[in-house]
Amino acid sequence: MNKPGRVSFISMALALVAAVLLITSLKFPLWHLRMESPQYQDKEALRVEVLPGLMRGDLNEIRVLNKYIGVRIPDTLPQTRWPPLVVWRSAVAGFVAALLPLRLLRFATFGIGALLAVSLLIAAGQAQWQMYQAGHDRNQHAALVGVKDFTPPLLGNLKVANFELKSRFGLGTACIIIAMVLDVVIGFRSGANKPSVANPKASAQTTRSEERREGKECR
Repeated sequence: MNKPGRVSFISMALALVAAVLLITSLKFPLWHLRMESPQYQDKEALRVEVLPGLMRGDLNEIRVLNKYIGVRIPDTLPQTRWPPLVVWRSAVAGFVAALLPLRLLRFATFGIGALLAVSLLIAAGQAQWQMYQAGHDRNQHAALVGVKDFTPPLLGNLKVANFELKSRFGLGTACIIIAMVLDVVIGFRSGANKPSVANPKASAQTTRSEERREGKECR
C-alpha cells in the first residue's frame, strides 16, 4: 500500500513534468502539411507548419499555385492567437498545483486536463472548418477547371488535382496530449490514495467483539 507522503511526492513530480511539457510544446509545431506532386517531390515538396503563435513554410509558393484551383490561404489563423495563452496559463497553474495539498492537487490537475482537452477540441474544430472553407469557397474563375470541391484532412492523406496532401500532428501537440494525460493520471492517483478516516463506533464494536471472542476461548 502506497504511503501518503510517497503518493504526494510522485503526484507533485508528475505535475511538474506536465507543466514543463506544456512550456516545451510552445517551441514545436502543432500541425504539419506536406504537398507532393510530380514537380514537387522529396526535398522539393511544399510544407506548412502551424506553431503556437505563427504559421510558416512555403506559404508564398502555395498561394501562387493555389490561384490555379481558386483556393484562398488565410494570412492568419485563430489557432495561432488564443491556444498559446491557454497553454501558458495551464503550465503556470500546473507549477502552482504541484505545491498544493494532495486533495487540492487532485481537483487542480483534473481542471487543467479538462481545459487542455476542450482547447484541443476547439482548435481542431476551427482548423477543420477553415480547411473545409478553403476547399469549398473557391474562385470559380480559376485557371484550372474540373477540380471538385474538397476538404483537406486534419490528419491523413488526400489527392487534389496532381497534388498529394499529407497532414499530421506535430511534436507540440504530442507534448500537450501527454501533459493532459499526466494531469488526469494525477487526479485519479490522488483520489485513489485518500487517507482513510476511522469510524470510532465501528472500531469500538470490533474491539468488543474481539474481547468476547477471546473470553470464550479462555473458558
